[in-house]
Amino acid sequence: MRISSIIIALLILTVVTMSGCLSESEKPPVDPLEPRENSEAGIKITITYLPDISDATAFDIAVTAHKNYNDDFKNNSFLKDPDGKTYKPISYEGEGGHHASGTLRFQKIESKRFELVIQDVADVKERIFKW
Repeated sequence: MRISSIIIALLILTVVTMSGCLSESEKPPVDPLEPRENSEAGIKITITYLPDISDATAFDIAVTAHKNYNDDFKNNSFLKDPDGKTYKPISYEGEGGHHASGTLRFQKIESKRFELVIQDVADVKERIFKW
């Protein structure tokens, strides 16, 4: 009976440890100013949160690509808050093309935790950037 108790305890410990490791990968980096990157399908997108903009929730977007892609960030992006509410961009000001860069703005949200979702860039359904 003692051996079966030890085995059960080890199994529980293993499951708890594994679940902690798996959920850790879902957490965004601690520093909100740290850029988030996604490099799928030959296109690298780097997003930097701009917390100092007081009238909007805004992000710098930088893209490096060596092929054509959908760079219509105002129409292929949305912001999602922790409650699941989504927000469409107010504006995108910047350049498109192979080395696109610009600023994507949304209405100001109070939460410091949110996801920026960019859809349908180079056959990647969604690229999710978490804060």
